[in-house]
Amino acid sequence: SGNPDASSLFQLLRADPPIRMPRLAPPLSELEIFTIRAWIAAGAPNWKVDSPPPDFITPDAMLTVMQQHVNSLRPFDRPFARYFTLTHLYNAGETDEALGAYRRALSKLINSLSWGREVIQPQPIDPAQTLFYIDLRNYEWDVRNAWPKMEAVYPYSNDYGEHATYAPLYETLQQELECDVPFLQVDWFLSTASLPPLYHDILDLPETDRELEEQLDVDVTGNLARAPGFRVWRAGVNESRVSQNNRVVERHTSRYGAYWKSYDFAGNVGAQNISTHPLSFRHDGGEIIFNLPNGLQAYLIVTEAGTRIDSAPVEIVSNPAAPDPVVHNGLSCIGCHAKGMQAFDDDVRAVIEADVNPSYDKEQALRLYVAQATMDDWLAEDNQRFRTALEAAGGIFGETEPVERFHQRFGVPLDAAQAASAVGYRTSAFREEIRNGKLRAFRLQSLLPEDGSVQRDTWTSQFSNVVEALYSEEPPPPPPPPPPPGTDPLLAAIRKALGKPQNA
Repeated sequence: SGNPDASSLFQLLRADPPIRMPRLAPPLSELEIFTIRAWIAAGAPNWKVDSPPPDFITPDAMLTVMQQHVNSLRPFDRPFARYFTLTHLYNAGETDEALGAYRRALSKLINSLSWGREVIQPQPIDPAQTLFYIDLRNYEWDVRNAWPKMEAVYPYSNDYGEHATYAPLYETLQQELECDVPFLQVDWFLSTASLPPLYHDILDLPETDRELEEQLDVDVTGNLARAPGFRVWRAGVNESRVSQNNRVVERHTSRYGAYWKSYDFAGNVGAQNISTHPLSFRHDGGEIIFNLPNGLQAYLIVTEAGTRIDSAPVEIVSNPAAPDPVVHNGLSCIGCHAKGMQAFDDDVRAVIEADVNPSYDKEQALRLYVAQATMDDWLAEDNQRFRTALEAAGGIFGETEPVERFHQRFGVPLDAAQAASAVGYRTSAFREEIRNGKLRAFRLQSLLPEDGSVQRDTWTSQFSNVVEALYSEEPPPPPPPPPPPGTDPLLAAIRKALGKPQNA
């Protein structure tokens, strides 16, 4: 409208307290807000700068680079080689900034799904840095059978059918790597492997918190009884950023660093009140954050009984700052903990200290609910461990969290360039196949008009049929016959407007 004061966006920026955009980032500066105001006053013109399209990477070029890399490996190591590709995004004209963020997100998520002792970045193997090599053994994905779990649900597999050049190259990769799917698209991986069930499956997470604690050498019951202030430290808050009810957070020492456990509540009455029941509260669920061997964090959401669940009930915890307020294990936690552990101020120790007639063991409670400075020291140590690991993975500490960013991006409809590049075609050739070639029978013209897009789920459901048609040696279907005289809707409308008989 050209009126900043009438803009919902500008009103949010001027809210008190100011809205943080992007989420978790510092508030915008006055100069940045002034720039946005000037942009709105100018009519909010499109700021996209057209750039020349990249050199198109053909499927045979992509497959040949992978084959050459496989040949450079020792024969013993080849079955452990796998690849990720950004080639389709590069060919579709994705920006350099986004491609760089995709690379960082890929490394972060792979290493956040790893039981290996070191952070190992995926290795680019082509000049454009669109193809990445990993060794399954670096992440213990070989012993946890991780890749077959991804293959089983991957919807964009393309063996190039009967294509004389592409299909033999793909088949050779399958044979050398001893797998069905030698490479995965990065955007699919970021969107899918960051959520259950694949998040749980790749990490091979157990069904209960007790089983996880056994794996991590954490004795929660024993620590609470015998080692408060030595192997376990606790704090309580009246409300947190994900819950309006009180919450208890507890840090244990684990095999690989920290094991943080929250106790979450659907209310604050009776045994759900942590100020009156600091040792004997009754919780309704919990979240677990623990260090992997490489220093990054992994997550588990559990019921009050400690059983693993995919998502937390919204009446217990929620994420109001996200487009989807439901807290999903993996993705929501990765987004929330972009900088490691969230800081908090304990509200319970002061209540315990002031309680002159407690119904609980006051000395034990004070041993457990430690001074704020002690908890702050642990938070600083754990966040430094996380930051060191994140930067080793190539991440930029404090940037907009890239895994969550590209999960949301993946759900956006695809335009013709993105759909074409996903199947290894240039946009013009893909359009021609839709209009007059092998894809005419799919009626994609209505789904992908010249300036239109196709919904992600529609595209996914059609993908295998589309690539089968494109890479088949079968001739394209014949064009549909012209409509019988008098049945063409456009001609009928013209005749009606002219007052002529329909069969004239």
